[in-house]
Amino acid sequence: MAQVELEDVSFALGATEILRNVSLTIGEGECLALLGPSGCGKTTTLRCIAGFVVPTHGNVRIGGESVVNLRPNQRNVGLVFQDYALFPHMSVRQNIAYGLERRKVGRAELAKRVGEMVAITHLDGLEDRRPDQLSGGQRQRVALARALVIEPDVLLLDEPLGALDRLLREEMQVELKRIQRDLGITTVFVTHDQEEALSLSDRIAVMFDGRIVETGSPEQLYHAPQQRGVMSFLGTSNIWQATVEAADGPYLQLSSGDIRVRVAAETRLAAGATAQVGIRPEHIRISAEPPEDAVNIVSGRIETTVYKGAHVEVYVGTAAGIEFLARQPAVSTEGGGLRSGDPVYLSFEPGNVLLFPSES
Repeated sequence: MAQVELEDVSFALGATEILRNVSLTIGEGECLALLGPSGCGKTTTLRCIAGFVVPTHGNVRIGGESVVNLRPNQRNVGLVFQDYALFPHMSVRQNIAYGLERRKVGRAELAKRVGEMVAITHLDGLEDRRPDQLSGGQRQRVALARALVIEPDVLLLDEPLGALDRLLREEMQVELKRIQRDLGITTVFVTHDQEEALSLSDRIAVMFDGRIVETGSPEQLYHAPQQRGVMSFLGTSNIWQATVEAADGPYLQLSSGDIRVRVAAETRLAAGATAQVGIRPEHIRISAEPPEDAVNIVSGRIETTVYKGAHVEVYVGTAAGIEFLARQPAVSTEGGGLRSGDPVYLSFEPGNVLLFPSES
């Protein structure tokens, strides 16, 4: 395993900037997700590390050594593509062994390492099958074994689970995490799937428009993002604009129409300043009567409910024209007695409310 460093990396195609001054360090043994919408530059960043894209400006280092002038086959990296890129005429064993054969590894050592990878990736008994005789999850594990068997310094994964159905994708998330932890290999993976990034990574780098806008642990970025766009992209959220009325010690009082909220905010804003206020749906409680112990209470009327199995998503309209989404445990198939048109009260704690100055 090795540390990966990107220093002020930019890449352009003609007049189009794809990457803009990307700087990032991935520690030894760390699993980092490059997360962002389509076209944000995350796959290009991965390809810069792999060597398929040469930066217009900046440097890429693996293990402290610059690799920016090295071809892909001169960098000791393992790469798994979204479509797996398995050789259809080769068996599982032959696909896994391909990289070792190219490196002219001896027969005994090759057999030993292929056997180890078969065991690690749970492919026992499938060694003689061709790719068309495998399930999607099995093909994914073959591609992973082929990338790992060469003992790379860094493992690079480009949308590794994107071709799988939801249930299989969730199973493979567990498998990928287990393998990465067991081997302790430095891993960088690209995804636009927020749940995948939250589940698999030690740290997430969120990209918009060719830039890394924020990095942090999954917990940090989900519960305490520094930017409105990151909160909006990383999971479901309620975000609305409000005006600061007053400061009260560590709290700010904000209003938007008849909605008034109290926020525990480190950012100090003057009265009259505008800001974006955000709260996650799971932090909102719903009740038929205004709760006596709540600091923040918003009245509204249920517009619709969506049953999701383990929980119910409740959309509540307010007189201020702001729609709230609250997520409640599903206590029955009828949604726990919540009905469209019912008047309700929403309540939430000041510490769960996030504040973003309008310029963010």
